[in-house]
Amino acid sequence: MTFPAAPVWRASGVVLLLGATTSRPADAHGFGQRYDLPVPLWLWVTGAAVAIILSFAVIGLLVRGSPGEEGYVRVNILRWRIGRLLADRRLRVALRALSVSVFLLVVTAGLIGNQNPTRNLAPVWVWVVWWVGFAYVSALGGDLWAVVNPWAATFGGIEALVRRLRGGELALGVAYPRQLGLWPAIILFGAFAWVELIYLGRAVPARLAGLVIAYSLITWMGMFLFGRGAWLRHGDPFAAVFELLARFSPMEVRVTDAAACRRCAAACGNDGEGCLNCGECFDRAAPAGREWNLRPYAAGLLGGQAVSPSMVAFVLLVLSTVAFDGFMATPAWAYMETALGRALAPLGNWRLTAVGTLGLVGWAVAFAVVYTLFAAAMARAGGSLAVGTAARIFVLSLVPIAIAYHLAHYFNYLLIQGQLVIRLASDPFGFGWDLLGTARYRPDIGIVGARFAWYTAVIAIVLGHIIAVYVAHVIALRRYRARRAAIRSQVPMLVLMVGYTSLSLWIIAQPIVETGPQG
Repeated sequence: MTFPAAPVWRASGVVLLLGATTSRPADAHGFGQRYDLPVPLWLWVTGAAVAIILSFAVIGLLVRGSPGEEGYVRVNILRWRIGRLLADRRLRVALRALSVSVFLLVVTAGLIGNQNPTRNLAPVWVWVVWWVGFAYVSALGGDLWAVVNPWAATFGGIEALVRRLRGGELALGVAYPRQLGLWPAIILFGAFAWVELIYLGRAVPARLAGLVIAYSLITWMGMFLFGRGAWLRHGDPFAAVFELLARFSPMEVRVTDAAACRRCAAACGNDGEGCLNCGECFDRAAPAGREWNLRPYAAGLLGGQAVSPSMVAFVLLVLSTVAFDGFMATPAWAYMETALGRALAPLGNWRLTAVGTLGLVGWAVAFAVVYTLFAAAMARAGGSLAVGTAARIFVLSLVPIAIAYHLAHYFNYLLIQGQLVIRLASDPFGFGWDLLGTARYRPDIGIVGARFAWYTAVIAIVLGHIIAVYVAHVIALRRYRARRAAIRSQVPMLVLMVGYTSLSLWIIAQPIVETGPQG
């Protein structure tokens, strides 16, 4: 969901593309040109805001009743042979083996390969293919990461071997403290966001590999203490963020085998009648108690699962890092960075890191404060919810916005920089190999342009906010008995959505478009 936009990474990103050593802020998306808007930027922003307001009115008129908590259409693809083949345990084992192999290749390349980011697989795979690419797969396809997670696969393989050899469990089985919630994942995701956006060595292959190894040790230690399932659900930031995005996706894994769910060590939140999207329960359940369902997009955000206060904090942290990443490519941030850098001149070479850290923390705090204020306004407008309750039940309606911004900000970036994998597949270590005959391939930076990027961004952001309005409206209809109270509660949310739309379009526009005197 977020991707490096700080000056050094913008430079290294263009190095990966063009072999250059410098970059302008406008190159954050990988373009060499800007786009001259046919009408002023303020008209685009106004039009988008009007579209959100009209969608609110239409949804309020047409969506008059609330479906049940699980009242969406579901089609179990395990009823067909192709579905059973795709869910076959042997295929999952093969995918996990491939994932672990790629993981080892990337870490090895980072440690012993050429340290020029242009010629090493590690930076491109971690920042472009894995982080950006898996966000799209999770949101638009399903939680594939839950199947191929190499850390979980490695620990699970060793765990199975230990169980077979001595009949015991690898994990210590310490009960995970429920009061911790997602806070370990929040802390680790915050650290990851800092590395991604602020740390100056994130594109250096050996340093990146060292960070991956350090994270691996933390993850495996968490699994050893609390069990693989419990740590993945509460402590693993990447499992948490990909699962969060996958709630928007058209696929879900459902277990109706109550006995399997009661034995779940992952604290998956089942109610004794089954559970949703728990891989541990799915692996344990009898075939008759498993479902792999196709469902409408965004159905998983409609309130079927409990939302904890730590989940609220996690969603807001993800949103804030996405927005701050984009903001770092604007002239406004450049001005602030320069001013704060002068004020922090005594810090020497550390001042840019300090400025970026302050900006990242400040942005996250600002998001939390603004959302809390609007949650209070929603609670007051509806008249029957506490502020904390309103914050919890409506926070998932913001997930489509995060997905939309990710599409707006990085889709073209993925199309351009993702081409580097073609070349690096033949020479992952940068040793001059040509294993597949593609080592001489050069990315086509003309595959997309600024005009395409701009229209993609506008469409994604507007559609994302309209879907968010719908999700919030359905949740409100479920929580309020009176339809008028539900609609009143959504007026503050509408204001928040309009403001967020305007801010998002302004941020996206800065590195792409040429607004000129009229904009």
